[in-house]
Amino acid sequence: MKRTLCAGLGALCLTWVAPTGAQVPDHLNCYKIKDPQAKATYTADLGGLVAEPGCTIKVPAKLACVPATKTNVAPTPPGTGGTGTPNTFGCYKIKCRKATLPTLQLNDQFGSRPVTPGTPKLLCAPVAPLTTTSTTTTSTTTTTPGPTCANGGVSCNAFCGTCGMTCGPFGDMSCGNCTGPDCAGTAAVPCDPANQQRHCINLPTCVQTSCTTDAGCPSGEICVGVPCATGHTSCCALCPE
Repeated sequence: MKRTLCAGLGALCLTWVAPTGAQVPDHLNCYKIKDPQAKATYTADLGGLVAEPGCTIKVPAKLACVPATKTNVAPTPPGTGGTGTPNTFGCYKIKCRKATLPTLQLNDQFGSRPVTPGTPKLLCAPVAPLTTTSTTTTSTTTTTPGPTCANGGVSCNAFCGTCGMTCGPFGDMSCGNCTGPDCAGTAAVPCDPANQQRHCINLPTCVQTSCTTDAGCPSGEICVGVPCATGHTSCCALCPE
């Protein structure tokens, strides 16, 4: 397979032979275009065959050159050429001061020969690849717990310590139940006369005993009753705050 690289107005083409296989777009196919970009003039210092300062670039573009493949060339050209995969380019008219330019050696698919360059006519700028923009929406849920009902705390129907349960009026939560003589509907009340504040207890830890005060329970537990009568008291661990 033979391939050609083209650049510039009138398409200067560098061609080469590549191994047989999948077609690679290693040529440039240049099209005359109608560019809707607003007219503008820029100046730039160019460096090609020689340094060319103060060149003028005119927008809009006149040509668009895109990577292309080439097959079935007949007759078979005599040259070999090089390799490479080009970008897509937009080509713009330019005007530079006269300069003495060196001879350029072309060695492409169509032969090897020296050529004499003239005044530059086009500047081809590489095209940036298309990018896609994705938008990610993040939802944040903020839960603001109520006051704790723990160990000298406030009222029922609030979050109880770090047990994560609600101190409800029916005492139907396995952890985080609120005790206290003024928590209507709660199943347990503190039995120690010296400790009649509301507490957050962990019900699965409750063990029935005959306690009458907190001193009759292990450390970190309180004596509660349903009500505080003999045979109806238990030692229950406090929920952590």
